[in-house]
Amino acid sequence: MSVPGPIRVWLEPGYDGGQVGAWMLDLPGCFVAGRDTASALAHVPSAVGAFGAWLADHGEAIAVPETDQRRVVEQVGASIADGTELNATFGADRRPVAGHEVEAVVRRLVYARTDLLELLERVAAWEAAHGPLPGGRSVPELVRHVAAAEMWLAGRLDRGARFEGPLGAPAATILPIVEGWAVERLSAALADDTAREVVDDKGESWTLAKVLRRLVHHPLDHLGELDRRLARAEGAVDRLVIRKDVLVETGRLVELFRAVGWYRRVADPGRLARMLEGSTDMVSAWDGPQLVGFARAISDDAFNGYIGSVAVHPRWQGKGLGQRLIRALLENNDQVRFILTAVEGLQGFYAGLGFEPDPQAMVRRRLR
Repeated sequence: MSVPGPIRVWLEPGYDGGQVGAWMLDLPGCFVAGRDTASALAHVPSAVGAFGAWLADHGEAIAVPETDQRRVVEQVGASIADGTELNATFGADRRPVAGHEVEAVVRRLVYARTDLLELLERVAAWEAAHGPLPGGRSVPELVRHVAAAEMWLAGRLDRGARFEGPLGAPAATILPIVEGWAVERLSAALADDTAREVVDDKGESWTLAKVLRRLVHHPLDHLGELDRRLARAEGAVDRLVIRKDVLVETGRLVELFRAVGWYRRVADPGRLARMLEGSTDMVSAWDGPQLVGFARAISDDAFNGYIGSVAVHPRWQGKGLGQRLIRALLENNDQVRFILTAVEGLQGFYAGLGFEPDPQAMVRRRLR
């Protein structure tokens, strides 16, 4: 399903210690951050694609803007008070909330909890064989943080609400308990004035719409973080099959491109097919039968080449797969000068693979 574009974006400069957060309030919980505005906006289509793909994995289809065009609706910066970050409340947060919106958030909290518990089982198996998972909080600390944040967010509109449960209990015990408590708080807020605004003791304002988007985003953020840590520890990317001898079917590429938010590229299947036919080299990554990574090159095999369409499925982003794809294209091509277009925020990634800015390069943009 799709809705007319562009993708509407609400920006929050100063988010999480100085980043720029990009909230897609039409899709509560869909979020991406970058080191600056350009970087955050560049990753918005991919964030929308990833959010839609996550919901689709749980059997929920949502209407998303199938475009890479973005429009900034509002910009409200985070602020600091007594050493505490106060996050933005946008104009769109100050609105009545319908019951179906709360129901959707409750469903998505269940999805996130289910995914987290499944991931924690895999982490436990790895730690039983190798010791503590490196790269961040211990598992008990992470579980406590996720549970405490859900409890804290759900109670923002009722300053008298107190959670009495055991935050130190195992994940399978505490996460459903906190979730149930959060649902009770949301139900109470829904029965009240759903546009009511509350200011907490730090000076941050809260509304039900703001609570809902933050409740969905927070567990997804830590789910992705833990998944990347485990993937690096397991060497999961190294077990993917990298193929250079496969002509990727257009249909499979459409699925991957949609998952990363490249809707414009899949709008014309004939043009996509011509792209594949015009490429001299293609490399693809496979998780069983699923295409999870793709990159291509156009090269004369002597002096010059171009690398483009580097796509990594959201589940595999940040785990090293992009590096494997690029290295596979560069392999045995030391004589070729390759160029590419780096999306804002990924210059460092490509620099680590040997690319550098070229002040002499010029581009004629697409006219259609």
